[in-house]
Amino acid sequence: MKKILAISLFCFASVVLNAQTAENSPYKRHIDKLASEEFAGRKAATKGDTLAVNYIVSELQRIQGVELLGDNGLQVVPFEEKVRGNADGLKIPKTTFNVAAMVEATETNNPSGEIVVIGAHYDHVGIKTVDGEGKVCYGADDNASGVAYLIELARKIAEERENLKRDVVFVFFGAEELGLIGSGYFANNPLVPAEKIKVMVNFDMLGRMNAKGLTVRGVGTAKEAVYMFAALPNPDKLELIWEMRGKGPTDYASFYRKGIPAFSFSTRTHKDYHTPADTPDKINYEGMDMADAYIMSFVKQLIFGAPVLTYQEQ
Repeated sequence: MKKILAISLFCFASVVLNAQTAENSPYKRHIDKLASEEFAGRKAATKGDTLAVNYIVSELQRIQGVELLGDNGLQVVPFEEKVRGNADGLKIPKTTFNVAAMVEATETNNPSGEIVVIGAHYDHVGIKTVDGEGKVCYGADDNASGVAYLIELARKIAEERENLKRDVVFVFFGAEELGLIGSGYFANNPLVPAEKIKVMVNFDMLGRMNAKGLTVRGVGTAKEAVYMFAALPNPDKLELIWEMRGKGPTDYASFYRKGIPAFSFSTRTHKDYHTPADTPDKINYEGMDMADAYIMSFVKQLIFGAPVLTYQEQ
């Protein structure tokens, strides 16, 4: 009985702690907004998609030191979507957007104009039919969590822009769920000089950490990366999984295909993936903070230390 009571009290304390962390988290208001009923699952080329774009632009505009790229932060991304059930493979032309911004290093600190691209996709899968009824797939973890993290990362980096050794470009990709369309378009049509992009870092699903698990994809895309990751501090003793491949199922792969070392961080998938059950109330904000501690130690090396990373195929 005492053992059961102890377990119950531990579980209750954990729930209370995460609730307190959520209320104080800078990520919460972004996730609540992006994964709301109003945004209707943020499917590419829908009203919810446009609402997400406008929200991200408005947040970036509030950050001192962040410069919008493209057309007031927008890069138009044309694409074609197959018509379901059409035997002839009919496709309809559609349009979505990438949102892009930059924090620029001083010319003294970055005379060669090197760039780090950091990204996250903002789209999701929209509305699905479940038991004959259309239901919103909110996409709180996938990928409102990554967007929230990237907005706040832009804020942190802007506050330390005088110390940057590289320019940092932030890109919020559209239409990832339809096949990495936004990131592929940016990689082929970058809003900055392509030859200056030295490394790419991506965030996709950072909100549902379980058993302290964090996956890093793309570790094999640079010869030096294994040694860098091995030397990183891991204060929360995260259970790390390193994937070597560069052709994973998220936006970092678009940059790897261009010969750029690229990495992606995720707290891994779960049973609510691409379902209406991926809701804001299930976000593990304490887990996001633990992921941040590990991720930031890597990002800081890239932008303040400017190490040379040598691309290699996987």
